[in-house]
Amino acid sequence: MTRIEVEEGVELFVQDWGSGTPIVFVHGWPLSHRMFEYQYIRLPREDIRCIGIDLRGYGQSSKPWSEYDFDMFADDLKAVLDELDVDDVTLAGFSMGGGVVTRYMSRHNEDHVAKLALLGAASPVLAKKPDFPEGVDGAAFTGLAAGCYEDRAKVSSDFADSMFHSAPSPVLKDWLQNMSMESSPQAMADSIEAVGEMDLRSDLADISVPTLICHGVHDEACPFELTAEKLQEGIENTELVRFEESGHALFYEEKGKLNRELAEFSK
Repeated sequence: MTRIEVEEGVELFVQDWGSGTPIVFVHGWPLSHRMFEYQYIRLPREDIRCIGIDLRGYGQSSKPWSEYDFDMFADDLKAVLDELDVDDVTLAGFSMGGGVVTRYMSRHNEDHVAKLALLGAASPVLAKKPDFPEGVDGAAFTGLAAGCYEDRAKVSSDFADSMFHSAPSPVLKDWLQNMSMESSPQAMADSIEAVGEMDLRSDLADISVPTLICHGVHDEACPFELTAEKLQEGIENTELVRFEESGHALFYEEKGKLNRELAEFSK
């Protein structure tokens, strides 16, 4: 475990477990690297090095008053990978983290990355646009942001509920909600607005590495047909794996299947 300075006064927390083929995990809104616990405790037994990063504003990373957008997150990720001096990684992004890694691949020319894994990814675009009328109403994202300033605990609780196809145990939900509440209120609000404004469709053509798309068919946060199917259409070298028993939380609901897919793909 270490902390890496990405700019003056801003450090990101990095957990680095195991050895072998490296997978770099980028978490989703509004969680932290700890959401991948059930990957970290299994994959190192398969000779996979698991590197988990807390994005700026989340988990144990610095929480400055600053802009929170996909360019900033991608630039922070580049600084971490440069400092770790790790190459040929499988870069894995979940939910908002899927958008972060999509932006990274285009903005930073796939540097350090041999393979890409998009897990329940909020990518390439979610909100309605003039040329994307099937998207989610933008008011959903501004409403979540407003809720962060009114009753952030309720926003966290409601989101934890919405992640699952099958109802989670109360203690599991509490774990995710507590993780969410570790985030900066500003980061949480601004990040979800950035998700609503996001349009990464033009970035997809810049992705040339083999790409694994894992997505729950019951995902309500990032609907399968708006994200997984669009990613498969837009990225040249892809494999799409359906998670038939999962909502957004495929990292837990079908953790065994996800671990097997990641292990096979990364090697």
